[in-house]
Amino acid sequence: MSLLEIITLAPETADPYLPFTFRTYRDLLIKPKTEEQANLIALGACFLGRPAGLLLVHPPVLDEPARVLSVFVDERFRKLGIASALMQELKACLRRKNLKQACVEYYALNKFEGLEPLLLKSGWKAPTVYSRFYRCDILTGRESPWIHRFKLPARYRVIPWSELKRDELTEMNQLQEAGFDAYYMPLHKEGIIERSCSLVLKLDEEIVGWSIIDRELADTLLYRVLYIREKFRDHGLGLALAAQSAQRVSKTDASHLVIQILENNVRMRKVADRLLAPMRPVVTEYKTAVIEL
Repeated sequence: MSLLEIITLAPETADPYLPFTFRTYRDLLIKPKTEEQANLIALGACFLGRPAGLLLVHPPVLDEPARVLSVFVDERFRKLGIASALMQELKACLRRKNLKQACVEYYALNKFEGLEPLLLKSGWKAPTVYSRFYRCDILTGRESPWIHRFKLPARYRVIPWSELKRDELTEMNQLQEAGFDAYYMPLHKEGIIERSCSLVLKLDEEIVGWSIIDRELADTLLYRVLYIREKFRDHGLGLALAAQSAQRVSKTDASHLVIQILENNVRMRKVADRLLAPMRPVVTEYKTAVIEL
């Protein structure tokens, strides 16, 4: 028996490796419900006959690359080259499936500090920052002057998400202009939108922009999107819309608000650094890395 063996896992052999991944992915390993789930790349590391690590990869969806969901090595077996061996087998597996690219996305937290050296050593491109998350205390934020300073100009009004018509959402979702992509689409993750504080900004009956706030956790709201249409920019409307949403956020039962800002949105990053500084937000980078074969 070799010291280390990398095996392709199937539902009937995956059970010993379940503790090595997040609970949300465990059923994908042992009870796949769709063909897509059944095509997950699941690689297990076995050291001296004992389960030691796991690499789980979602197959490509549409034009997206294969995506690493989870990579983990039991702490008892670390610094033995197991993670590198899993990555090498992943590359071989991708080649067998004629897949040219894979990606990984992660929060740059302390528990992921060992991931970047692994990626670089395994042939991945250097990770880059995709976005930043600003976690703010809502109670503290209620006293921020900017929430009440920025007013909507005359003829502009905000419409709560709950009052939008379906055809309006469809129209917004199909918008075609510079800088608009799927990230801003109002039908993306529609089921978790907090409708009481997500808003659409209108000039008379024309849609000018929108803010989308998600509730993914009971006590935390995610301010995911603040979008102003191209021809209405540079008039302070984004700040006015953000202030309107913030006033409504303060009336919810959530204790924290997380604001996600894309790295390439330099203007919004500067605004956030200025306006959110008094709230002393906890800022976390969200990174992505790619490997091309």
